[in-house]
Amino acid sequence: MRESIIQKIIRGAEPTKAELAALVDGYLDGSVSRERTTEFLRAVCAHGLSEQAAINLTEVMLESGERLSFSPRAYPYADKHSTGGLADSTTLIVAPIVASCGIPFLKMSGRKLGHTGGTIDKLELFKGFRTEMTVPEAEAVVDKVGAAIIAQSKELVPADKALYKLRDETDTVKSLPLIASSVVSKKLASGADVFALDVKTGKGAFMESVEESVTLAKLMVKILTAAGKKAAAVISDMNSPLGDYVGGVTEVSDALDVLDGKNGRLRDLSAYLASHLIAAAKGKDLAAAKQEAEAALTSGKAREKLVEIVRAQGGSDELFDENIRTKYKKAVLAEITAERAGYLSEIDCVTLGFAARDAEKQGGYGIRVPFKLGDRVQKGDVLFTLYGKGTADQEILARLKGTVTLADDAPATLPLVYETIE
Repeated sequence: MRESIIQKIIRGAEPTKAELAALVDGYLDGSVSRERTTEFLRAVCAHGLSEQAAINLTEVMLESGERLSFSPRAYPYADKHSTGGLADSTTLIVAPIVASCGIPFLKMSGRKLGHTGGTIDKLELFKGFRTEMTVPEAEAVVDKVGAAIIAQSKELVPADKALYKLRDETDTVKSLPLIASSVVSKKLASGADVFALDVKTGKGAFMESVEESVTLAKLMVKILTAAGKKAAAVISDMNSPLGDYVGGVTEVSDALDVLDGKNGRLRDLSAYLASHLIAAAKGKDLAAAKQEAEAALTSGKAREKLVEIVRAQGGSDELFDENIRTKYKKAVLAEITAERAGYLSEIDCVTLGFAARDAEKQGGYGIRVPFKLGDRVQKGDVLFTLYGKGTADQEILARLKGTVTLADDAPATLPLVYETIE
């Protein structure tokens, strides 16, 4: 009897590209069941895949749909990706920075996955914003304003779209080869030539250790460079939420506040990612590219570019009005305060992320998390503010309260960026 692909993975043997294609294509056309595909995903999560098998899986997923290609421009197309984190709205900042510097930008983004937020969900908070677009429609938006951010269409990597959804539903998200093949297949299909990958590490990331994150980053960069692309992978901290708001319209508002001049970790990481794209696309050194990115932010060019992008994709620009954003931040449902003084020694970002998702389902606008790991708090300081309509869910508040740990001694200081792989 011939050995199945799942048996091969379990015993550590390398499945062939043909075997991977039979399973993935079969799941797409219905000849392979959801249960069988879930067994495959669980086997990969438990036993891994070799580097070559991960490359083969990426190619199988890429070959399931179309690939974008564009007429030559002054600069190559750019794209970025985050492996997923809390309060991570960097795309809303990076895309307009890069586009305002004359570099075309096209990104296919996903929805919420596990405890992390999704860029598409955030963009749809701009009323009327079209994320479902055909390939020609997306190209037309890039031609018009320099950037477009779209959901995965039926034409582009349908295998990843199907498997991405199944992974979320079956708790098979945390796997290096599955993450790498998912990310890189979309990147290769996007038609871009330069990439910035934001690989999160820490207790709020899918990869908790720096070592795991570096392994994932190297695998993704290797696959991209083997395909003739330029790529940089930034290993960034996710032991604390990146921005000050998790989930809902207040998280989008936080990104717009950065474009209006707000400082902090969200701004710093966004500018750093944009700098790598500018450097690769224009052949500049990183210091000069960072100056260009900073100028786009401080001059307001990036803010105006995001307005153009939102309008070009059919979205309302009302959230760019600070008074409207303030209205959401005044809709306070509840606050959780510190019961003692101390240093914030741990944040359970996974529980926090799921609590934010559940709050959104109940009409929540988001959760403010003003303190980061290592911050000193005093008794009575507000650790969390829940925004929304109606009344606060007590079960959600109890979960939020349990996500922070206070200690008498300050924990070790963690960097925003641990390492960059090029």
